[in-house]
Amino acid sequence: MDESGKEKAVGDRAAKDARDWVVRLASGNTTDAELARFKAWREASHEHARAFSREREFWRRLDAVDPRADRLPTPPAQRRLGRRAVLTGAAAASIAAVAAPKIALLLTADYRTAVGEQAELSLPDGTRVTLDTDSALALCFRPGLRLVELLRGEALFDIAPGGDAPFRVAALDGGADAVDAAFAMRALGDAATVTVARGAALVFCPAVADAPPMSRMSALEIGEGRQTRYVRGRAPGPPVVVDVEQTLAWRSGRVIFDGRPFADALAELGRYVPESIVLTNRSRAQDPVSAIVSIRQAGAAVAALARTQGLTARRIPGVMILVG
Repeated sequence: MDESGKEKAVGDRAAKDARDWVVRLASGNTTDAELARFKAWREASHEHARAFSREREFWRRLDAVDPRADRLPTPPAQRRLGRRAVLTGAAAASIAAVAAPKIALLLTADYRTAVGEQAELSLPDGTRVTLDTDSALALCFRPGLRLVELLRGEALFDIAPGGDAPFRVAALDGGADAVDAAFAMRALGDAATVTVARGAALVFCPAVADAPPMSRMSALEIGEGRQTRYVRGRAPGPPVVVDVEQTLAWRSGRVIFDGRPFADALAELGRYVPESIVLTNRSRAQDPVSAIVSIRQAGAAVAALARTQGLTARRIPGVMILVG
């Protein structure tokens, strides 16, 4: 192995060890002995210190690390995040307490799309992002940190190779970590889904504060054509094989349903229309539907799918009601 290969191996090992330490510190049950071992590891080399600083900055975004870790000295250059980075912490919590969630989202997001809108973005490191409908991102880019927080919605990340740190996307107290890959993340409600279109990604989700120590955090590596899902505070589920072109058809302005339950299809189309969709006849909710729909015609598609179920779409301001 040449020198560059050895340096990369050392860096990769330090990053893995740093992540493992974050797992322990995130439990909230760290013992004094563990903290002493952590301090010894961290002070053993500058590479360890840098790796942990990167991990800590990332996890501070999620308020996950045992606060006692802050008693350990941190290099001055690593103490502070940018204005955008801290907005999702205490500032965002204060905003959310006194204002509507969408107002807080407007203040924390660096990029967002309206309902029915999509956008193509280029990030500071050259990573290309396709942002789907009603979605929002916050960025934290600095030396040693390439972090995007998916505040809501869905985005595809085609990651620029190289860089001085893995590319990370955080959502719902978890996230995904990759180097040279393309993956989509969706965060809706309390669930996040990661779909890998190229390469591989490490998907992780820390346990909630009152979880047993042995379930502090779970990480799962998934490869191309695989998908996993996690719920806030729970481990990612087993990877499943998916049709990437079908799953990510929204990139080309389409939504594809192949035997999808009617209610699920309505929920998906509802992301692209400004109206709320109300299904009055729940007996039809699980009926399978198949269709290829243009996102630009999502409202008309709802009415068309309703007709296949013997339902009629009626509109009042802000609401589409399916009756029959």
